[in-house]
Amino acid sequence: MRTVTADLGTGPRPDFARVTVDDSSTWIHKALDDVRRAPGCSLAYGAVFVGLSWALVALLLFSGLGSVMLPLASGFMLVGAMFAVPLHVVSRAHEHGERITIPEAIRRSRASLPGLSLVGVALTLVMLAWMLLALLLFAAFYGGAPPSMTGFGTALLSSPQAALFLATGTVVGAVMATVAFAVAALSIPLLVDRPETLPAHAIAVSIEAVARQPGVLIGWGATIGFITVSGMVPAFLGLAFTLPLAGYASWHAYRALLPNGA
Repeated sequence: MRTVTADLGTGPRPDFARVTVDDSSTWIHKALDDVRRAPGCSLAYGAVFVGLSWALVALLLFSGLGSVMLPLASGFMLVGAMFAVPLHVVSRAHEHGERITIPEAIRRSRASLPGLSLVGVALTLVMLAWMLLALLLFAAFYGGAPPSMTGFGTALLSSPQAALFLATGTVVGAVMATVAFAVAALSIPLLVDRPETLPAHAIAVSIEAVARQPGVLIGWGATIGFITVSGMVPAFLGLAFTLPLAGYASWHAYRALLPNGA
């Protein structure tokens, strides 16, 4: 069977394990165990992103750019996997019976930074493409620049083209999210686990995994997205818990899919 990694010649053919939808609950339960093992550093790490979210919202509102918060939040979902790197290191340490702090996890992830930076560039390009598409969609349906935040919701939902605009935006956003997930799902934890892996190989392995089991893995990506978004709803406060949970769960999904590495 032809594979992405074989076609690109980036590295050996990965030995994927078969997973089912039921396995996703196991990954979440293991992630909850990680949170229980390291509650302080997990919640503190998530709290940093709560503070950053508040600061960004304040800056956008002060600048009169409140209407771009929605596409920007969606953009964060596309690159958010990069922020899970220290959490992957914590999960890996737990597998060996260690308990480490976030600063120690960041120190241990330094060897992976060259490869991770290239994955980060790829995800940033996907995010910028989504932001541009979001602005183009708004211009195509409504014309001109987005209105201020105070009139944005009314202007959006009261227009006759609102349903078509929202449907189109949802489809485009889903496509971009799938692309970002396919790039990042396994490449980031793989580079954390094996820093010597070529970034192109790590990305190819991740894309191939999603292509082989699209139903299970795209559903898993949607689950991770739901977990993260649910943390944004109550004034971003939930991110203190949901962001670490999603990061730990992503590591356990990687372990299940590539038990022997790649």
